[in-house]
Amino acid sequence: MAEDEWNVGGSLSDLTATEFLVFNSDAVKADLQGRLSSSRDQPLAFGPARNTASAQFSLVPRDKNLPVSSFEIKGGEAGPSSTDISVSTKLLRYSNRTVYLPEGAGGRQVTDTVSANVGPVGASYSKTGQSGNRDFEKTSLSGSLSMGPVQLYGQRTRSRQDVVDPRHAQFFQNTGKDTQTDIVGVGGSLPFLGGRVSGDVSRRYREELGPQHISQESRPMRQDSNVTNYRLGWEGPVGLGRFGLQGTLRDVRNVGIEPSAEAKYTYKNPLGWGGQFSATGSYVNPLDPSRKSAAEAMLRYKLRF
Repeated sequence: MAEDEWNVGGSLSDLTATEFLVFNSDAVKADLQGRLSSSRDQPLAFGPARNTASAQFSLVPRDKNLPVSSFEIKGGEAGPSSTDISVSTKLLRYSNRTVYLPEGAGGRQVTDTVSANVGPVGASYSKTGQSGNRDFEKTSLSGSLSMGPVQLYGQRTRSRQDVVDPRHAQFFQNTGKDTQTDIVGVGGSLPFLGGRVSGDVSRRYREELGPQHISQESRPMRQDSNVTNYRLGWEGPVGLGRFGLQGTLRDVRNVGIEPSAEAKYTYKNPLGWGGQFSATGSYVNPLDPSRKSAAEAMLRYKLRF
């Protein structure tokens, strides 16, 4: 039997300090890692950084047939505190995410997710609840089928929330608002001109049931216009860097079409000092007639110290 090993180390990069502890044995590998990081909302912000602290523990058995488990906790100024727990095998994965929001924002929000992958078939089911947010509840069921470079997928999301003031609930047969959103699509990618071309076509259907007053025979229903999204893009090496171009088209039935495009070029170590240069550009012609078409371009050079 090999001797157990403990390793302790640390690193500092990107304004992130990390300390980790690793345990190795014949049966299991355990990692305990703590991290303190600072971030800013904007790339060129010179104000005070927002700190985040996190700790993660993972347990990886040497026997690949046994489940891998992990636990992570986060907190700080950059966002609400949260905990993540997961247990996974080759075929199944279960995860639980709890976000500790203020009472004014509904309080604790819990999401449980179960997913499975068997060959080319994948499926996932998740449920989110937040009792302090007028009994908000959301479920999502999705599935996918991969056939070579092509993937078929679908998703159904349902949500419910009480929207009637409790003082007036006695005048309603149903006090909730129920929403159902269905998405079906097909996507894929292929090698092309030294890079990869990828595309996707999807359609969204959405309907909503409102609260039912005692004077109404049935719940009022509203159905949104179906939305079809088209996406086509290419990414690959160009010159000394990499270039990516993507165009999208959003077609709202009986309303109109909204086109948009994005391009990005990146080049590592252009001056011999390390770092990375990037040039990005975007264009959108909004469907909303009150908004004007917009184009944006940006040059950025990122250098680590």
